[in-house]
Amino acid sequence: MHLQAVSIGQAVPLAFTATVHSTFRSALNLRLTDDDPLLTLVTADEADLPQGIRLDTPTGFSFERFQPGEVVICRANLLRFVSLTIDLSGASRWRCDLPSLHADLDQAPVAAAWRLAWEGLNRHQREARTAIRAEELWIEGKASSDLSRRAGAALRRLWAATRQCDARAASSAARALIGLGPGLTPSGDDLILGYLTGLWCAVQSEPQRLPFLSQFGETVTSLARHTTSISRTYLFHAAHGQVSSRLEHLARAICRATPPARLLPLLEAAARMGHSSGMDATSGLLLGLTAWSHSLVI
Repeated sequence: MHLQAVSIGQAVPLAFTATVHSTFRSALNLRLTDDDPLLTLVTADEADLPQGIRLDTPTGFSFERFQPGEVVICRANLLRFVSLTIDLSGASRWRCDLPSLHADLDQAPVAAAWRLAWEGLNRHQREARTAIRAEELWIEGKASSDLSRRAGAALRRLWAATRQCDARAASSAARALIGLGPGLTPSGDDLILGYLTGLWCAVQSEPQRLPFLSQFGETVTSLARHTTSISRTYLFHAAHGQVSSRLEHLARAICRATPPARLLPLLEAAARMGHSSGMDATSGLLLGLTAWSHSLVI
C-alpha cells in the first residue's frame, strides 16, 4: 500500500530508523530511541503536529493494523513499513509561530474574543460533565471534583508566579500538575501544554518574559520524565513554542479578534481533541493568555 504525506512537522527528521510504539485508529506513534520524543503519523482529518506526519488516507483507514515493535525506516523521502510505503516528497512543513501573535488582552476586541472562547469552553465542559472545568480552576473552593480542586490550586499558583516571572515558584506549581489525572495524556499535562501555548503567544518583547518562559520550559521538559511517553512528547514541543494546528488556529483567532462565526468553529475543533484533552488544553491556553495582561478579563 502507498500513501502520500500531506504535511510534516518541523521536528520530524527526514532520515531515521524507528519502531512502532503505539497504534490507534487515527494515529500511530514511532519511537526513535528511548530518550527521544515520539514521532506521530496521523490520518488526513487530524491536526498538524510539530512531531507529526499527516497522511492523505482513504476513508476507513486505521493504524490499528500495525503492530508495536515493527521496524520502520525513512530514507530518500520514503517512509517504509512492511506493508506500507509513505511518500514524503511534496509535503508541506508545519511550524507555528506563536510569538508573532503578540497577544494583548488589554485591547477590547481581543478581550471580547477571549471571553467568547471562555464562555463557549465552559459551556462545552458543563454539557460534557468533565472532571475539570475552566471556570472552577480559577475560583478557590468551587471545584466539583478532587482532580479539579488539585489542578486549580496548582494553576492559580502557576499563574501568580508567571505574573512575577518567578521561574522557581512556577516550577514548583508545575510539579503538582505533571502526570495529574488518568489517561495517555493526563489532564495536568494538557493544562500545562495549553498554558505554555498562551504564554508563547503573549511573550512579546518584554525583557523578563522570554528568560522566564525558557527556564520554565526547561523545567517542564525535565519534569515530563514522570509522565507518559505520549504526553512527554507534546510537552517537549510546547516548551519550545510548537503545538498542534488546532490549538494554534484557536490562539490565532483570539489574538486577531476573529468574529464569532469564524472563532467558534475553531474552538469546537480544539475542544474535540481526545476525550477531554482538547478541553483541558484549551483551558490552559485561555488562562495562559491572561497571565501577563494588565486588566484581568476573567
